[in-house]
Amino acid sequence: MKQVLLWVSFIFFILINAGCEALLTDRIINLTPTPQWVEASSVMGGICFEAALDAAGRVFVLRDTAALTAFYDLADHSELCRRPIIRSAFDFSQGRVLAGLWSEGKGCTARHEVATFERDDDAQTINLRLRFITEGDCPYELVRPFWVSLPQASGFDVSILAE
Repeated sequence: MKQVLLWVSFIFFILINAGCEALLTDRIINLTPTPQWVEASSVMGGICFEAALDAAGRVFVLRDTAALTAFYDLADHSELCRRPIIRSAFDFSQGRVLAGLWSEGKGCTARHEVATFERDDDAQTINLRLRFITEGDCPYELVRPFWVSLPQASGFDVSILAE
């Protein structure tokens, strides 16, 4: 019984120290608070396939309602869509920024994975690197949106790179 208690105490000691070391390591690596964003692709749900395909690969950073309206007007005036663009509202208050892109590829399915997200409040930069992944041998032309709402980022330089 004494040996079991000794082993349990030893394992408990290791777990506590490992946890503290992990916390310490986490604090050293992440000197700034973890940046956050909110998925916002639904705001662009009214953009037709043809307009999204035409815009694929370009990064858009919209900082206010006027910019969003101009973006929708540009899509409407492109005459790529058979019907007018369905416009969605977005709340730009408190420095929110809407940023995103469309990626194109061939396959059965497509998705984006966030590889890195770096926010530097001192330099006022946000750098987001994505992996665009297509799967399957289907001959479908795919266009996948990636749009996010970035809080308190109105004065930030925002870059998004999809690989």
